[in-house]
Amino acid sequence: MLISSFAVAQQSEQQLAYQYYINGEYEKAITIYEELNEKRFSVAYYIPYFGSLLNIEDYKSAEKLAKKVAKIYPRSLNYQLEIGIAQQKSGFENRANRTFEKVYDALDGKQSQAINLANTFRRYEMYEDALNVYLLSEKINPKSNFGTQKAQLYAYLGKVDLMIAEYLKELQRNPRQKQMVIAQVQRFLNNDGIKSEKNYQLVKKQLLPFVRSEQKRSDFSEMLIWLFMQNAQYEMAFRQAKALDKRTNADGEGVFDLAETFLDKQDYNLAVDGYDYVIEKGENNFLFIDANINRLYAKTKSLLIENKGVVSLDNDYKKLIETLGVNRNTVLLLSNYAHFKAFYLHDLVAAEVLLLDAMEVAGIDKMDLAECKLEYADVQLLQGNIWESLLYYSQVEKDFKENPIGHEAKLRRAKIAYYQGDFDWAQAQLGTLKASTSKLIANDALDLSLLIIDNFNLDTSTIAMRTFANADLLNYQQKYAEAIVKYDSVLIAFPGHTLSDEIYMRKAEIYMQLNNTEKVVEMYEKITADWNYDILADDALYQLAKMYDNTLEDKVKAMELYEKILLEHNSSIFVAEARKRFRYLRGDNLNKE
Repeated sequence: MLISSFAVAQQSEQQLAYQYYINGEYEKAITIYEELNEKRFSVAYYIPYFGSLLNIEDYKSAEKLAKKVAKIYPRSLNYQLEIGIAQQKSGFENRANRTFEKVYDALDGKQSQAINLANTFRRYEMYEDALNVYLLSEKINPKSNFGTQKAQLYAYLGKVDLMIAEYLKELQRNPRQKQMVIAQVQRFLNNDGIKSEKNYQLVKKQLLPFVRSEQKRSDFSEMLIWLFMQNAQYEMAFRQAKALDKRTNADGEGVFDLAETFLDKQDYNLAVDGYDYVIEKGENNFLFIDANINRLYAKTKSLLIENKGVVSLDNDYKKLIETLGVNRNTVLLLSNYAHFKAFYLHDLVAAEVLLLDAMEVAGIDKMDLAECKLEYADVQLLQGNIWESLLYYSQVEKDFKENPIGHEAKLRRAKIAYYQGDFDWAQAQLGTLKASTSKLIANDALDLSLLIIDNFNLDTSTIAMRTFANADLLNYQQKYAEAIVKYDSVLIAFPGHTLSDEIYMRKAEIYMQLNNTEKVVEMYEKITADWNYDILADDALYQLAKMYDNTLEDKVKAMELYEKILLEHNSSIFVAEARKRFRYLRGDNLNKE
């Protein structure tokens, strides 16, 4: 019992001493360790004890402690190494070097031994010495390699070119390390900011020789594509992806996946080019149908930007349906065409017929059927058939409760409740959707929830919020003139209301649909001038920058606005894209081969 009690007391003191060590209270830690040392020495507290002595610069006691432990464990090189560390920090360089030489002479080239000794040096921030251990071990045993460890040490030493080189060599040796290497390079690129693109250029310079020498593998070519995408060099990424596909005689899947990304990035023209490349491989290619369907979808989305070619695209849909036929593989094509008919040609009857036909296709996939039901419910909402719309949303939600498409149906039901002014019920549904596995759904749910929270019950009548929600429904139904009147009625009746910036943002989106560039700019400038402290300020600023960049082609003004995002809204979600465009417009040679 006495022995047990002594052990418990010693452990408690040891824990207290370690806490002092962690907190940087080294003198207090040493006092306890000295008492423990007199009673009964244990290697368990050696490292913090030795470290504390170094930190208070009591190198003589540290050396004495290391020698004591080295006698107890003569075969462990770590303690020999720490004798030398204490000697070096004391200023006895020659003695320290002799001690280190003895340790180096005992190296056998084993992986575990080298890592153990190098980590001892790293613990005391002696990175050059740690690197020397790895280099010596590789020389003794050429089969050993410490690429990752050396890369980390080069990072500590600020030798970033050697760091990148080691990571790339590691990928060359071991393809399974690809994700780790990309993650480390990503961290390095993220340290760049807007001042220069030297990090990007350094990585590209190191990577290109590996790409050029690549024959059987494709890891480095894929990494170059990834690097181009990181810097919004989409055309160069596309060019590289095509070259890789041709070199490997592939089926176009890599280009197809890249086109999907272009779609997400709203670079619709490049997405179309990507799908065209896949389509050219012929109808026997397993991606032929999907590429055709997605190509027309991308062309449809581009109408939001170009606002032309509607009739031509309608003919493209008809021709493709005639070519591919109506079957279980083309249900998504019919659904997309119905969306095009409803939202671009405003032919709700034709859209409804297309969807009813699609839902009757023999052997239709359950997920495709759900997509059609969602689209059909949208069309019903456009027509003002609220209950019919709710019925189809509810069916999808019930059939796919734990699936993102079920979450999407639930979100759209919540939006109808919002349109109708039932804000409490809408909030209850939105609350459960914030944890959706789909980031897009979760973000949409959060945005609508915050809109309600920030603006509902601010006045006793709730008229402003209900009017705004009704205007949002009219906006969705593309009754733009009526929607603008409703939005303006809130601005007139409730001047300075917190909904004001939201209203100007909605009006900007409507004028965009109406191709009224002058009014779009006016709305965004109104937000950035009068509501620059509110949540939509960075959004309006970014959209305004894009207008000057792409539509008005005033690159100087666009660059000024992108820089303003970087300087005044550095936590904005638009920072990454703004930085890339800023650097491009400044002429940082991002597209140089």
